[in-house]
Amino acid sequence: MEIEVSPEELAEIRKNQREIERRFRDLEGLERTLKALKLRFLLEQRARLEKRLSEMRQNYREMLEFEDKAKRDKEFLMAFRKELSDENKNLRKELGEER
Repeated sequence: MEIEVSPEELAEIRKNQREIERRFRDLEGLERTLKALKLRFLLEQRARLEKRLSEMRQNYREMLEFEDKAKRDKEFLMAFRKELSDENKNLRKELGEER
């Protein structure tokens, strides 16, 4: 098992080294330490998952906005295309009448 600690935590561990060693010799202390580490790990995991969930929600909102914009853009382009087609039809008609 590998435990990562920050420089501040390492300094605190070194400061309290005797207490930590005494705890590790004591089974109850070891169990308390293990529970504390497990709780810390679970809290960190929960924080990471909450952050990821928040990111996923934001990405989903952005995707919905993008989808709505794409639909509006498609409607605009289809209307523009129809307008161009009608204009081309009228121009061909005018050119046909001039000949």
